[in-house]
Amino acid sequence: MRFPGIRKAKYYFPVTEKKSTLLATTANKPWYIVGLDEILVDLEIHGCPQELLSELGLVLGESVQFSADEIARLFARVKELGLEVRFAAGGTIANTLCNYTHLSGEPAILLGAIPEIIRPGTPAFAYVAQTPKAVNLDYLVPIAGEVGIAVTCFTPDGERSFAVAPGISGNYSADDIDPEVIRHASVAASSVYCLANHDRPIAAATLRMFEIAHEAGVPVAFGLGTSALVRRMRDEILDVLKKYVNIAAMNAKEAEALTGYTDPLLAGNALLDVVDAVLVTEGAKGLTMCGYTDDSVKRATRDGLHSGAIENYNQYEYSRLLLRKNCNNPIRIFTHIHPYLGGPQKLCNTSGAGDAALAAFLHDVAATRYHAETVPDSKKHAQGLEFLTYSSLSRNAQYSNRVAYEVLRNNSPRLEAPIGNDKENDNE
Repeated sequence: MRFPGIRKAKYYFPVTEKKSTLLATTANKPWYIVGLDEILVDLEIHGCPQELLSELGLVLGESVQFSADEIARLFARVKELGLEVRFAAGGTIANTLCNYTHLSGEPAILLGAIPEIIRPGTPAFAYVAQTPKAVNLDYLVPIAGEVGIAVTCFTPDGERSFAVAPGISGNYSADDIDPEVIRHASVAASSVYCLANHDRPIAAATLRMFEIAHEAGVPVAFGLGTSALVRRMRDEILDVLKKYVNIAAMNAKEAEALTGYTDPLLAGNALLDVVDAVLVTEGAKGLTMCGYTDDSVKRATRDGLHSGAIENYNQYEYSRLLLRKNCNNPIRIFTHIHPYLGGPQKLCNTSGAGDAALAAFLHDVAATRYHAETVPDSKKHAQGLEFLTYSSLSRNAQYSNRVAYEVLRNNSPRLEAPIGNDKENDNE
């Protein structure tokens, strides 16, 4: 397990303090996270003229459902026009898992359905070839049919329009889940996309995975989809959050669709009624995070108090998070951070920034479980409380913000290079 973020090593293993003992019996245990996702390949089409969108049935700036035949017709027309095309392994949870392995140095396990026959040059081949070996694909279920395709058409003005042909991506069933894989994970993650259609087996599989993780005490992370999908499924999503979810991740539009609040602080505060931690990405405005800590271990910020929709909202942002049920006297804590370095000078990719931020947060969640087991007598665990995160809420916001920046400035939603140094401070 790599240390979460660029920080002073003294916070990780206090080797200069003889009272701290590293348990070698668990040092080599893999601290993986597991995720269930629709297995999708992104088909990016650049320089797509707006008149072509109408011709093919796409809607500018929106997402529509396509059949396999409609995708084939689109692809043939694009080749005829000689437009730039790129296949890229996609999927919101798959992106999160890939970024987690990149950050932590630990493995991840991906669950889902994949074509039983994969030939070079096909989208399914691109998916496998572009997925890092640290992401274990052994638990994917081979099924006859075509891989799911998510088309993104970039018009010359930079607007994106989407079409999705799910293929076999929804054919993963609850019977395909190995419960032991879930029970031994550091985090179990999925997204609302898997629940969007209850006629598909993957919807029941998602709820089954959440149920197993919840019963085993494994933190459950849940990502929201587009705001239109959230509005359609609002009551169902809130029910799932209340029953199973510890960590909810979304953007500001999705948060508004779910809670009715345009202000991310108020939206996050409302969601703390049903979950333990909330991450809201706000685009050019940055990132808001909130959660619970216990009154006995709260830590006041040293960065000055800030007020917004909630007065002095960041008062205890230097505190580490706990699950609400593990608090003797729970208090709500909040933090907000502006984009790292004001954001990239050039936005190369807006897809995947939220997935990257979530991956950084899940890295920190896994790190505290790792550290608690390998260095149980560390002062980090001396309060008799079972913390959700290794680091403070403020530090997690910095780390998630920094990782999201790397995605925004590159052409891939998956991290491909080391994360550069960040400003040091001691609010670990």
